[in-house]
Parts: sequence; structure tokens; C-alpha cells
Amino acid sequence: MTSTEQLNDDALVESWRPYFEAEYARDQRNAARQPFGEYWRWVKTYLLDGGSGYPGWLPQSATLLAQVRDSAARARLAPLLHDTGRRIAGEWAKDSACRTIYSTFLQGRPNLMEWGRTLQRAAGRDTGDGRQIEAAALSIKAELDALSR
Repeated sequence: MTSTEQLNDDALVESWRPYFEAEYARDQRNAARQPFGEYWRWVKTYLLDGGSGYPGWLPQSATLLAQVRDSAARARLAPLLHDTGRRIAGEWAKDSACRTIYSTFLQGRPNLMEWGRTLQRAAGRDTGDGRQIEAAALSIKAELDALSR
């Protein structure tokens, strides 16, 4: 990732702060356990830095998008990946006693590890038209939708 891409990602995440403030305020149980500053730090870690040897969601999304040759597909996929990552971060960044998205399968389901593998497998099957990546992202989005019901 170039320094310009990092600055762009940093600015994008900062522009999402009001969304995360609202998500944080919506969960009073979590707010009682975790100060916003800690929550916000975990949001940024997930989206920008990643962990356990994996890059953050935004750098991973950029890698996925770079292999999609069809510009219309890239334009359709970018907002889907951004929205999906933002929704994941909003839940995963909560205190571990309050979150419903986990880091690994050992902690529970759904989890970041399985979703990461789903996207990696899709990228491996994708022919450059973005269809496999889109299908994987939509399946993750469907799991997120089920969590919010």
C-alpha cells in the first residue's frame, strides 16, 4: 500500500466516524463496558491495520478490487465492500462480551477468519469480472443482515 492510499483510507475511515458514533451509542450495554476511544481504536485497527498477520479490511478490499478488470464491476463492488467492512467493524470493535462477530472460529460464528477465507477463495476463482468476489461479499452481507434482525 502506498502512502497516498494509506492517507486516502485514513481519511475515509475518519469520514465514517459519525456512523460509528451512532453505532456505539445504539448499544448501551457495550457503552457501559467500553469507552468510545477504545471502540474507535478497534474500528480503525480492523479497517486499516488488521491483525494476526492479515491486513485491514480496506487494504484487503483494494487487493480484491485490483484483480477485477471490468471497471463497471469494480465501481459496483467498491461500495459493497466498503459498506460490508464498515458494518463488520461496527460490531466486531465492541467489547468481547458484547460483540456478535468474533475473530476466529474458536470464539464463535460468524467470524472474521471464515469471512476472510471466503473472500480469498472467491478471489482465487474470480475470472476478472468480479462475480465470484461479489457473490462472496453478498453472502457476508446476508449474514450481517441476519445478525441485525
